[in-house]
Amino acid sequence: MTDSPRPGLPRRPLLPTSRPSLWPRPGQRDLTQAVSGHPGPATAIRAREWDLILSSRGIPHAIRRQGGGYRLFVPRRRAEEALKELAGYAAERQTIVLPDPEAASVRPQVWPAVLAVMGLITGAWGFLLGERLFFGRRVAWKALGAGDSTAMLAGQWYRAVTALNLHADPAHLLGNAVSGALFLSLLCRETGVGLGFALTLAAGAGGNVLKVLIQGPGLHFLGASTAVFGALGALGGVRLASRWPPLTFRRSAPAAAALMLLAMLGAGSEEGGPVDLAGHLFGFLTGTVLGLGVGFWLAGRRRPGAAVQLLWGALALGLAVAAWAAAV
Repeated sequence: MTDSPRPGLPRRPLLPTSRPSLWPRPGQRDLTQAVSGHPGPATAIRAREWDLILSSRGIPHAIRRQGGGYRLFVPRRRAEEALKELAGYAAERQTIVLPDPEAASVRPQVWPAVLAVMGLITGAWGFLLGERLFFGRRVAWKALGAGDSTAMLAGQWYRAVTALNLHADPAHLLGNAVSGALFLSLLCRETGVGLGFALTLAAGAGGNVLKVLIQGPGLHFLGASTAVFGALGALGGVRLASRWPPLTFRRSAPAAAALMLLAMLGAGSEEGGPVDLAGHLFGFLTGTVLGLGVGFWLAGRRRPGAAVQLLWGALALGLAVAAWAAAV
């Protein structure tokens, strides 16, 4: 590339593939460390960013390859001007909260945290599979916390949460745990672990409440599949809101696939009954609405930090504990 672009002339490749000799040349200053903050060469993404900024300001410069990276050279007489322009761009980017181009494609690794929490939850659910001794007395957990629309319409709304913790048998528990870990991991990559679990619990409880209000008395249900599909809906809502607009076929395809999953996946209801499609549907719809709200809130912002994630996780745990306290 030339040191300064000229209008009407084609540009040569931005980043050279071979390492030139005798750089920096007389009258040139290496600004790489001053701009990037570290002595090593910069990445290709950062080098392209510098080239675009300095070219738009008409400041002559050269970007030269060094090892696995690139270095920026500017004539000494224009060095201070170049530093001022690059510093101003960096400050403006932070003001409008643009993502770092080097970190934009990096997703946080949430699998270890999600699997650890899911392991604890699955162990707790396993304890609730049948009657168990609790502080010296035998407790029928299913009778206390299973979904019962008649009881819920009479005021026992805590069952919308406690029913998510109960399962018919180990196979029912394992199926929900595996699918829940998959969808939760994808959701937590977008929102963070604490907020992701809070969204899932809220979607599951909200789906159970909607099902009872719409279908009326006489329903009996249990299992976490409503929350699992709530996590799937929340994932679609968050991604849709964070990339709005437009809605293309490619972006709507995951939502169509999720609706197909409603008809094919999910464990049965209590004692091996039919698949609870209504619970799956209402959980998915509730999760989608909540996910859209969270997605619009997160758009243009950084993901909540560790303290906020811990707070959301504590709120979700507190809701579950409070629901069981009311049941017992």
